[in-house]
Amino acid sequence: MKKKQTILVFHPALAPYRVDFFNALHRAFDAHFYFNLANVSDQKFDQDDLKSKSEFSSNYLQKGFEFKGRSFRTGAISAIKKHKPDIILCSEYSPLTCLVFAYVKMFKSNTRVYTISDDSIDNSIERKGARKLLRNIFSKNSNGVIFTSETVCNWHKENVSNKIKTLELPIIHNDEVLRARYLDSLNKANANIEKYNLKGKTVILFVGRLVEVKNLPFLLKCFSKVKNEDCLLVIVGEGHLLEELQKFSEKLNISNKVIFTGRKEGNALNNWYMFSQIFVFPSTYERYGAVVNEALLGGCYTLCSTAAGASSLINSNNGQLFDPKNEVEFIEKLQTAIDNSAPIDSNIIKLRDNKMPFSFEEKIGSLIQQL
Repeated sequence: MKKKQTILVFHPALAPYRVDFFNALHRAFDAHFYFNLANVSDQKFDQDDLKSKSEFSSNYLQKGFEFKGRSFRTGAISAIKKHKPDIILCSEYSPLTCLVFAYVKMFKSNTRVYTISDDSIDNSIERKGARKLLRNIFSKNSNGVIFTSETVCNWHKENVSNKIKTLELPIIHNDEVLRARYLDSLNKANANIEKYNLKGKTVILFVGRLVEVKNLPFLLKCFSKVKNEDCLLVIVGEGHLLEELQKFSEKLNISNKVIFTGRKEGNALNNWYMFSQIFVFPSTYERYGAVVNEALLGGCYTLCSTAAGASSLINSNNGQLFDPKNEVEFIEKLQTAIDNSAPIDSNIIKLRDNKMPFSFEEKIGSLIQQL
């Protein structure tokens, strides 16, 4: 049997939308994972739950410090010396990536170095200063960059460099794994249908942090202008805008049609994707948006902002794109989606059809072949 290549992965923290990717790397390679932080900086995920779903062991770079929102960690060189990797996979153009890149160039020239970039087209265009400089240096001298869509890959080749590989891997879950978890949330789904009296209703769902870039006042205002007698808007998430959004919904006279659930994880979140007919992602700035994939896997018709990297997942069969600053356009598309949606008429007994345009296995198989 051919010996597996060794891959060393450096990443900021373990998050739900990376577990399936890392599990796939673990199966394909002799893989070792090192994280800068014990949790994602702007969202506190249940790490015990994530580790129970991980087939790999998590290691942490303990020494270092935080400065202006960026993590500076030591120990990466020791990890390289210990594992002697054939491939190193880093995240973005961070200080740690720069350190690893410089060390490999000087002392480990046979080791291949790639980084992951979650940039959308807008993010790519807007990069400037030191971050743009680091991107350009890395993009011309590393082995490759993994982007979230073919569109970003092509933009990078045309505008930054065509000297290295540009690989594609959207931020998506393993469809079989996540849909099995959705099925496990069936009882919770039916409990929420009863709790919120949702039979006969069309449910419009948003999932995310309640912060400015999520554009939730826009969503509330537009929702107030559609014919929505039998519609409910469900907002799943937490953030400093909660009270302001609640007051705004009262001002718009729709507070009886808007449900703020608070932040949810696991089955408490998954069940909403099982029966909500429409998912809306209205961000004005979004590098990707993993929740779009989650909604499509649950069978939700999805209205996605053109500013989100996950807009690459939307086609004529599963949703529509919209300008997150154009109220008239969005109201029209939301109204059409509502008119074309059948209200909930009974308890949920099975999963709806998966609306993703491709599978996780297709994308991860292609990536692993190219590394």
